[in-house]
Amino acid sequence: MKNLIIAVAVVIALLAAACDNGDSESAPPTAAPTSATTATATPLATAPPTAAPTSAATATATPLATAPPTPPPTSAAAAPPTVTAIEPIDRLRIHHPETLAFAAPFTVLDTSGVLADVADEISTNVWNTPDVLRSILVNGDTEVAAVPSYVGANLFNRGVDIRMAAVMVWGLIWLIGPEGTPATWESLRGQTVMIPFPNDMPDLVFQYLSAANGLTPGEDFDIEYYAQPPEIIGQLVAGNGSWAVLPEHVVTLALARANQNGQALGRVFDLQTEWAAVAGTSPRIPQAGIVVRGEIAADHPGVLAALLDDLSSSVEVVNAAAPDTLAVLSETSGLPAPVIQQVIPRLNLEVVPAAEAQDELERFFTELATLSPDIIGGRLPDSSFYLADPR
Repeated sequence: MKNLIIAVAVVIALLAAACDNGDSESAPPTAAPTSATTATATPLATAPPTAAPTSAATATATPLATAPPTPPPTSAAAAPPTVTAIEPIDRLRIHHPETLAFAAPFTVLDTSGVLADVADEISTNVWNTPDVLRSILVNGDTEVAAVPSYVGANLFNRGVDIRMAAVMVWGLIWLIGPEGTPATWESLRGQTVMIPFPNDMPDLVFQYLSAANGLTPGEDFDIEYYAQPPEIIGQLVAGNGSWAVLPEHVVTLALARANQNGQALGRVFDLQTEWAAVAGTSPRIPQAGIVVRGEIAADHPGVLAALLDDLSSSVEVVNAAAPDTLAVLSETSGLPAPVIQQVIPRLNLEVVPAAEAQDELERFFTELATLSPDIIGGRLPDSSFYLADPR
């Protein structure tokens, strides 16, 4: 178990980067919680911790500019290319975070070799910090990158030549609390909720949903911020708290460890379902996806079509969770196959072309920006950001 938790901590830290927004440096880890303050995050920022938690403050909404209208495989080897008439490009550089939601499909993609016809040279790399992600996108050092959706919007609005090709991760955030707690927002009244990465997407979504359900952070309940999810897991295991907002696969591991240590905890809210209740949408959040260089979008539609086809096939393989696929993912991630099998359904993986997801993305961006406009660069991206399906 000790080795598992060490491996998981590494993956979790990288998950943090995937939830970061897109334009400033991330905060150093700390063991002490900080107070929740007015949500005025800048892109790719995580707030520095302070010595003790205090009450959360209420954020002030800021208006936005308006954008113009606009049988599955069963193993890692079973993801054949479906686009064959392609003029190969010289090189295809792919970057993704080492979080399971992205690492799993890209591991299947690499294992199957289905992209071999689209480029003379293909490399798949992990970006492990927000600064690395920002650098490779700003400097044009990648053709394809997996990013939080709002990071793509932020950089596009700042003049970086990228486009959103597809949404791939449709939300994986949960609120956990004492086992048997009624699934009502009133259960939070008077409690303290631990959250990693202040003023980032999970924090903003949680605060938005709290307000929509009649609760004011800092008045009706308190928030304690932590620099990294492993610190929150430690608090839960020690019995120093029982409420937390965490992403998968961290939730599964946190509950397992805490309950093994005698803390009776469980899932209270799937925040994707709560988002649907407030926003009037499907129970999903367009949390993360794939961006490509403008050159790929404009000049190489066959490459983009092949990429979307092959990613879709890889996601189907992951979702099918066949034993041989689980074995490959376990070997590459360091997580036990049974844990991966549990987590996969909660990763909410589906490849949806960006233009088809535009309405959901714009709704998501708009609501996040009521708490922190800078998270998307101060305005909605125009319609050219959302690529149509070239297939």
